[in-house]
Amino acid sequence: MRQGLERIEGLLDALGRPEQRYRLIQVGGTNGKGSVSAMLAAILKSAGHRVGLYTSPHLVSFRERIRVDGQPIAEDGVVDGVDALGTLIARFDATTFEATTALALDHFAREAVDVAVLEVGLGGRLDATTVGTPEVAVIARIDLDHQAVLGATLEAIAAEKAAIIRGGVAVSAAQAPEAERVIVARAAAAGVPLLLEGRDLSVSVERRGPDGQRLACAGPEWSLAGLELAMPGSFQPSNALLAVTAAREVGAGDAAIRDGLARAWWPGRFQVLHRASGFLVLDGAHNPAGARALAVSLRDVFGETRVTFVLGILADKDAAGIIAALAPLADQLVLVAPSSSRATAPEALRALVPAAVSVEIARSPAEALALAARIATTSIICVAGSLFLIGDVLRHLAGSDDPCSLEKGAESARLSF
Repeated sequence: MRQGLERIEGLLDALGRPEQRYRLIQVGGTNGKGSVSAMLAAILKSAGHRVGLYTSPHLVSFRERIRVDGQPIAEDGVVDGVDALGTLIARFDATTFEATTALALDHFAREAVDVAVLEVGLGGRLDATTVGTPEVAVIARIDLDHQAVLGATLEAIAAEKAAIIRGGVAVSAAQAPEAERVIVARAAAAGVPLLLEGRDLSVSVERRGPDGQRLACAGPEWSLAGLELAMPGSFQPSNALLAVTAAREVGAGDAAIRDGLARAWWPGRFQVLHRASGFLVLDGAHNPAGARALAVSLRDVFGETRVTFVLGILADKDAAGIIAALAPLADQLVLVAPSSSRATAPEALRALVPAAVSVEIARSPAEALALAARIATTSIICVAGSLFLIGDVLRHLAGSDDPCSLEKGAESARLSF
């Protein structure tokens, strides 16, 4: 992994600085930044903007990473863009993520977007999305992850992520005190106004169920109640608050906020699908904080109902921390390797599971899902631990490699098992 801005800057210079042809909003953080980006893009589209959305990683298709008005880049757009970048990638020795970022920014210019929402890939200070000057820099919840690259402490990680604050307005989720201090100091040093959840911003839940929730959001001299959101996760109200606030900062009106938030969809993040005998929940939960948030969501939405988990985790993740967060809810665990060269062997995960929890091992994600459906003694099956695993399951359920839709209800058909 090679971080640094010199290669992306060289690529963008050679492409004629495409990122200067539209407004920029950058979204960072540890957990939630993809959800915030998707909600914000949906709101801005409802406000009449032509919106570019750049996110990572993808779940099923690479094309999901680059969208205009919610539609993924066409296959020939990828091919043409890679061909155009070919010699430049070699000249600047660009990484795959840097080349993809340049491809996205150039595509947005060619598609004449007027605003682009860029999700940070890793960290922020040296991330390839940290180009130009964003009108709004959004920081979702910061937690421990990627410590080998970003630093071993919350303060160090927060410093890397807060570096995206460099102009315009900053909006931050409520943070642990040590992360909050870093963000406040960075905003002050950059001379950037900061809107902080818990200090300037607030959100409350009016109703929550498996199919979504109704929220009330408020900030300085504004409030919006009765906001519908089709994402039921307990962590999503904070993400929605950040998206609503950022949208307001770039001029979105109340009607667009209501409409966009109601339409917003982000698959694989406490995604609840109806099945014949209950529910299938899909959640990436690839670090301990994400797993704890998943556990809270399961309790908030489904009460004390026990869960059959399908779990797969990558080798560079804190598997013990993830399992510790989910095991207290588990009736049974089906362990499987996601389709990644970095997957942890299920046999290695078994040693981390408390003895009281029944464990099965599957040879593939499809087999794991079928096994979970066969042995489940409760109404809830939850797939978690890796976005690669979520992608495997979504691909299996859809029977294709087509990009995941960002339209609410696109995958709402009742499953047969």
